[in-house]
Amino acid sequence: MGTLKEYRARPHWSFSALNQFFNICSLQYSFDRIYRLPKTFTPLPLSFGSAYHRVMEWIALTRMEGRVPEPAEASDLFQNVWAKQVVEDNNIRFTKGMDAESCAQQGRDMVACAVDNINPDEEVIAFNEAFCVPLTDINGMSLETPLIGEIDCVVSLNDHKMLVDWKTAGNRWAKTKAAKDWQPSAFLYGYSLIHGEIPDFRFDVVVKNKTPVFEQHVTQRSQDDFLRLVELAKLAESMIAAEHFAPSEQGFYCGSCPHKEACRTWHIERSRTVLNMAA
Repeated sequence: MGTLKEYRARPHWSFSALNQFFNICSLQYSFDRIYRLPKTFTPLPLSFGSAYHRVMEWIALTRMEGRVPEPAEASDLFQNVWAKQVVEDNNIRFTKGMDAESCAQQGRDMVACAVDNINPDEEVIAFNEAFCVPLTDINGMSLETPLIGEIDCVVSLNDHKMLVDWKTAGNRWAKTKAAKDWQPSAFLYGYSLIHGEIPDFRFDVVVKNKTPVFEQHVTQRSQDDFLRLVELAKLAESMIAAEHFAPSEQGFYCGSCPHKEACRTWHIERSRTVLNMAA
């Protein structure tokens, strides 16, 4: 089994790519993944999430070795990881009221909250498990582009297996969010093709309240959900081939998009391209 870095070396689909194209902004998708424009800054959620995941990986490894870490250990590790993250990214765009120091304290509290809510009877089977599988439709036809991904964690409790994804959030999740999210469809599809089973999927979410709140959201998927995901990938490929990209100017992510300048001139540059092609 390869690594996610190796799988990314060839053209591929992923949950994040499909989600960005359909649910965030297809124009942002094109700037990031087709035209590969340089980002003018690094959004804070991206940097913070990277640091948080590194600590959660250490927690998972520690649990696999037979020990649940202390909250203070996780907090101290986040402090160190975050300091390195700030240096690595160096152009983080902090949100209003936040800076590197306040983010460090917030992260310390959040990883401690995650540790406090670990079920000691739950066994960690794997973490950072990468997959690369074909996207095959109802007629047995597979796209040339495979689906790749990396599962945060696989756990087992009383012989019941669960895929787990670690999330941070600014607000509590709606009760229907997990059922509608495409990530379980993508990850369970990949896992099922490799392991021949479809376990449940769980989001472990720590909400960024002044006192962090821990939530768990369990959901299931079926073969029908997998077929729907494949059709979405097929649709996206046809739209990309036709360069059907459009801005999502009222979307939640618009304010923190690192391609604002390119977006502002998109309609002008696109018109010039079309005119030149027609000449």
